[in-house]
Amino acid sequence: MSNPAKSGRATWLHKFAALSWADRWLLVEVFALLGAAWLALRLIPFRRLARRLGPLQSETSLEALPDQLDQARRVGLAIARVAPRTPWESNCFPQALAAKFWLQRHGIPSTLYLGVALNKAGAAAPDSPAMEAHAWLRCGPLVVTGARGSERFTVVACFGEGD
Repeated sequence: MSNPAKSGRATWLHKFAALSWADRWLLVEVFALLGAAWLALRLIPFRRLARRLGPLQSETSLEALPDQLDQARRVGLAIARVAPRTPWESNCFPQALAAKFWLQRHGIPSTLYLGVALNKAGAAAPDSPAMEAHAWLRCGPLVVTGARGSERFTVVACFGEGD
């Protein structure tokens, strides 16, 4: 009998090997950035980390060059592929940070949003938090990471490059 976990890893490795070198390198970069973001969120006070994100309460333009959107889409897809496979939790905040840092390094403007929402399920369950938090990243009109459900969150902070 075959081990399903082993065959799943083999399938993923075959898919990885079939990718171009550029795509493989992007996945490796994203893996490292997700780890660095996860670590930064645990070790660096947010006030200090926020200085690297751009001016507080500033947003970038809703317009972007086609090449910038292609790169943002590529990094967003890479993060979506890698995040579930990290040995640490790569939820919305490390994902948004990793994408922000990757785009910054490539000179592509983006805005990182932090939002909160009332947890309606939390009112019924006593051990659930009353509020939820979410982070997402936008480049031009494209939500690069954290798109799912972001519309139900009220933005409490955003960090853009300032146009």
